[in-house]
Amino acid sequence: MEARKLQQVGATFLLSVPKHWVEEQGLKKGSMIIVHERVDGMLIIDPGLVEEPLKLRSVITNPSNLGRNILAGYLAGNDVIEVNLGNEMTPVLKREIKRMSQFLVGVEIMEEDASTMTLQCLIPRSIDSRTYLRRTYGIAAKMHEDAIRAFIRNDQELAQDVINRDREVDRLYFLVVRQLRKAIASPTGDLMLSPLNLLDYRLVAKEVEAIADGCASIAEQVITEGYVVPPRPFARVLTEISQQVLLAHREAITAVIKQDNNRARRVIALQEKISRLVVEITEVLAKQDTSVLPVFDRVIHNLERIFESSIDIADLVI
Repeated sequence: MEARKLQQVGATFLLSVPKHWVEEQGLKKGSMIIVHERVDGMLIIDPGLVEEPLKLRSVITNPSNLGRNILAGYLAGNDVIEVNLGNEMTPVLKREIKRMSQFLVGVEIMEEDASTMTLQCLIPRSIDSRTYLRRTYGIAAKMHEDAIRAFIRNDQELAQDVINRDREVDRLYFLVVRQLRKAIASPTGDLMLSPLNLLDYRLVAKEVEAIADGCASIAEQVITEGYVVPPRPFARVLTEISQQVLLAHREAITAVIKQDNNRARRVIALQEKISRLVVEITEVLAKQDTSVLPVFDRVIHNLERIFESSIDIADLVI
């Protein structure tokens, strides 16, 4: 790294670039270069106009942990994932490859023969990962509301719907992680977010996925053996805890998007009120039949975990 002095000729500001860099890039007088301005104020000089970026490609030749390896290739930002198993390719493995292509957003099977299947990711490079992060959170927040409603009303159909939506959250989560990792790896990957913002959004995506997992776990209690409709005193306090936790992660997400420090501090301030409500519901729980305690206790525990994720999101702003 070296410091260079900004020059001014008339109303124009000029900055010289290193001679060796010009020669290494094959540039000369009159060559066109691209200057990217990032949101954090940094300028990036791109030495060439690239009409079509090179496609990243990975090849899988080992059938072990096939689904996990396809997911790893997807998250690494590969545009093409070739699964070439030779004589080890079987109908079972082909079904696993097709299952992963249906699970991962934007992935299609482009070529197939007896020993090889080629997957291609058709997601545009210009996709805004923040839009999909907001979409992912929107699903998770609705899961929260519906999971508690299903638990209090013994609505098994709604509970199953919440559980099914967790798969959609997982699909969007992996898409968001893929796009954020590509942006972090490329200095021009997302000019609207600084590198620090990109890292923060990666952490937020993980916490949103954890919130959805907690909601699915609450919904699972409705279809678990030993479930009973919660008595009114328990349902009343549970509803109040749920409303405070829902408020916490809604405010936390907004705080990150708007970089609102005061809003993030309000999320953390909810900790005292939620702790009091947990003590209150524990006292109510102590008066219930011991056979229902495990199910009710798991619901409370999941709400506490969801609130912890809200705190972790808010902490990124403070």
